[in-house]
Amino acid sequence: MRRIFERLRKPEKPAQTPPAPPPAARTQIGQNPYDALPADRFWRSGVQQSDPAVMPGIHSPKFLITADDTIVTMGSCFAQHIANWLRARNFNVPFYDTTDHIRAKSFSANYGNVYTVRQAVQLVQEARGMWRCSEPAWPVDGGFVDPLRPAQFNTPFPSEARLQAARTDHLKAVHTALSQLDVLVFTLGLTEAWRVIACGSILPMAPGVIAGQIDDNRHEFVNFRYNEVLADLCALHEGILALRGGRAFRMLLTVSPVPLTATASQNHVLSASTYSKSVLRAVAGDFCADHPFADYFPSFELVNNPAAKSAHFEDNLRSVKPDAVAMVMSCFERLCLQSAEDSGVTSAGIGDVDCEDALLDAFATPAVISGKVDNTPLLVVGNSHLAGARTHAEGNPFGQAVQFAMLNFLKPDPFATIKQRRFREFSFRAGLDDKFADFTAKDARTLIIVGCGFMGDGIVRVHGELRAGAPGCDGRKISPTMPIVSSVTDALVKTYAKSAGAIVQYARKIEEFCDFDQVFWIASPDMTEAVARFRLGDEFVDSAAFPHHRAAYLAAFQKALGTAGKVRFVCHPTDSLSEASGFSKNVYAAHRNIWDIHCNASYFDAAFEQVWRELRATPAPR
Repeated sequence: MRRIFERLRKPEKPAQTPPAPPPAARTQIGQNPYDALPADRFWRSGVQQSDPAVMPGIHSPKFLITADDTIVTMGSCFAQHIANWLRARNFNVPFYDTTDHIRAKSFSANYGNVYTVRQAVQLVQEARGMWRCSEPAWPVDGGFVDPLRPAQFNTPFPSEARLQAARTDHLKAVHTALSQLDVLVFTLGLTEAWRVIACGSILPMAPGVIAGQIDDNRHEFVNFRYNEVLADLCALHEGILALRGGRAFRMLLTVSPVPLTATASQNHVLSASTYSKSVLRAVAGDFCADHPFADYFPSFELVNNPAAKSAHFEDNLRSVKPDAVAMVMSCFERLCLQSAEDSGVTSAGIGDVDCEDALLDAFATPAVISGKVDNTPLLVVGNSHLAGARTHAEGNPFGQAVQFAMLNFLKPDPFATIKQRRFREFSFRAGLDDKFADFTAKDARTLIIVGCGFMGDGIVRVHGELRAGAPGCDGRKISPTMPIVSSVTDALVKTYAKSAGAIVQYARKIEEFCDFDQVFWIASPDMTEAVARFRLGDEFVDSAAFPHHRAAYLAAFQKALGTAGKVRFVCHPTDSLSEASGFSKNVYAAHRNIWDIHCNASYFDAAFEQVWRELRATPAPR
């Protein structure tokens, strides 16, 4: 079998490391430099018209956090949400400290809120035996509290000796945590702080708020500036690196979206809060821009997004609502964590691995392009339904070459590695070297997805496994049982919510991480009526229940989709393609085998004509 792809092999990249975003497009003389920019670069489409809970393009991660990573969290109170969220999803966020009399396991050790970077630097120095606070204990009713963690225990320590013993154990826990971490998640909270004059120790709270007494001779207010915070962040990394004996680690920075409760500066609290968050955001951005091991996640921007119209804050306009925290953490999970999908697991119904023969037959001959070949290829990705779409793609009216990626034969699955490979690198399974060659699609500007669980057999697969057939097989034993219904009910719509929602999530990831100019997703065809009778039974076919199932799926899909994005979904005109039963006319059968669910090229005529029509209205390159 002749090769149909140009061989272009590249070394495998680690699964947790997405490639760097492509460089900005170069402009020609006289061309507006903003013409070719994606929608997220413009305020109207990127903010005003964008869903504040999704915000496509808001973040492209440098790396993904995996279930194998040891994660240490530190920072302001907002960092607690990250630790709790990660633990709830079985990520490895150990608690290294003792639990004696503590209020909560909020971070990775019982250091409490670390609002400033300078405080974090000093904690690392103290864990290395290089720093000591000159005020080791504050007396209170009933005992003593630790000035560096005054709110972390339910009761005071009965003596200074017990307090110091607990702090020694705590510093050992901090040392262990920093020694074992793979990723440090650090939330920058404040630039304002109170400092012990004698030693320079930064206190997490002003003396007198919970314990201690303010003394102008012993304590002073400090408001760190940009250069100081940036230097401290560099010192924090260097200090942890030294503690680890030079072993590298990654840093994920965030800025707390919570405004200041009060300011000790001479400014209005709004101005003071704006200054503090601006400095921290600028430092985080510059530090991450300069260091490949560091990344910034925009929790601050997501909460303070003007499109939310302050809906993310409680009535006090300061506390972040729980649903806003959930929104941020949902984005964090979607963008920064390696899930089962990201690790190469194919979702049910996407790959339809039982239908590989149809693809092998369809692609047994090399691709042929008639007419003048455009230098910009079309990228067409699909499961076994790609067989029926091949002739349309090759016969595109623009004379463009076509690169085909058959999902069934690829490893890893491009849908499972959107964050890493971005539908640009395709590798075929072992044993297919004589048929297909690995390739990159670096020049393609248009992505067309065919089938892959959207509509068609994706509806049937919700009810069970849809297996491949063979001569003499029993169609009912290789197909699920679909319920006979007479209308579209809320319960039926709910049945399809998960499947339809998964398609939408894939589309959102494509919009988030891929840089194609146009993306089309053509629906899977409905099996022919003859095949449906063989697989699903005469009773179900004659009941005309399938159109209700299809309508329920579409309702669930439209609910999950909400606002349309860059990915344009293309459905087939079932009124003209289907029998009264809702299944496709038998004339559209791709093969004579009574179990074969695929449709021929004619079935795809209207869908591809819609794609070509939209592309004709789009300026080149396509």
